[in-house]
Amino acid sequence: MSRLPKLHIQGHVYFVTTGVYQRIPIFTKPSFIIPLYDSLAFYRHQQKFKLLGYVIMPDHIHLVVWPHGRHTLSDFMRDFKEFTSKRIMRQAEVEENIALMHSFRFAGAETGRAVYKVWQDDFFEKHIFTERVLRQKLHYIHRNPVRAGLVETPDKYTYSSYRNYELDDNSFIEIDRDWY
Repeated sequence: MSRLPKLHIQGHVYFVTTGVYQRIPIFTKPSFIIPLYDSLAFYRHQQKFKLLGYVIMPDHIHLVVWPHGRHTLSDFMRDFKEFTSKRIMRQAEVEENIALMHSFRFAGAETGRAVYKVWQDDFFEKHIFTERVLRQKLHYIHRNPVRAGLVETPDKYTYSSYRNYELDDNSFIEIDRDWY
């Protein structure tokens, strides 16, 4: 990853992982992935955080984010999950994906906290304090599709910031490179 710049950090950068409830592989087609990009772009500006890296896997996502405003990581994750849950559920209805709608409604009833449930309640976070760890986490998320057997090389995986860094491809979402 020769194109990654140096890190100059003043706040907390986080490596975040969150998964779909019961690991249902819903992020296998663009109609379910686009809401994630829409939400990341919106909250990136509305809540003033920097998106340093990401990968969207079939049943989970990894993000490297750097909150700058008054909003916390928990605020962002709460709002991100709420917005994307509604859009994903709506898309399942539009596509008449009965099995998926049933799974989301069953999950909502099972937890008793919502009519439907797309995401797991929690998320995993790790503070990143050094450039070395940031590079490790970006390398990890960019290699995740290869390790999962989805592609042979990271550049072949469409839904990853690898393409932003190495191919200068910002067609899905722009990431923040001004952290150096």
